Amino acid sequence: MIQFVDRYFSSSDDRGFLEGLINFGTWEEVNFVYSDKGSIRGNHYHKSTKEAFIILSGNIVATFQKVQDGKLIGDNLIYKVDKRKVFIIEPMVNHVFFVEESAEWINLLSCKMSSNSPDFYRINY
Repeated sequence: MIQFVDRYFSSSDDRGFLEGLINFGTWEEVNFVYSDKGSIRGNHYHKSTKEAFIILSGNIVATFQKVQDGKLIGDNLIYKVDKRKVFIIEPMVNHVFFVEESAEWINLLSCKMSSNSPDFYRINY
């Protein structure tokens, strides 16, 4: 459902440091996201697209739950995610982000979102 990704490489010297974040997968779209404190993002799922998130600053509370036949199933998972964390969400997982502290992140998508037919779905409650 969700995979937190460890650094695959790290190096530092007197100039600073370099960390390898993701060295696998194919990403067709990359987005920068800024979210104000108290805002809610997401609350949707994708049928075939994987999403990766790289949190640059701030912190969020992320809630994940599997989707089947357009309905939430099973238990939800809740994680507090702060800066420098990297995670990947599988298809058919509804994801909701509550921004506890203003946050910036990079969002990567395995499939480009088409304006004519985006792989973007909401749960009908």
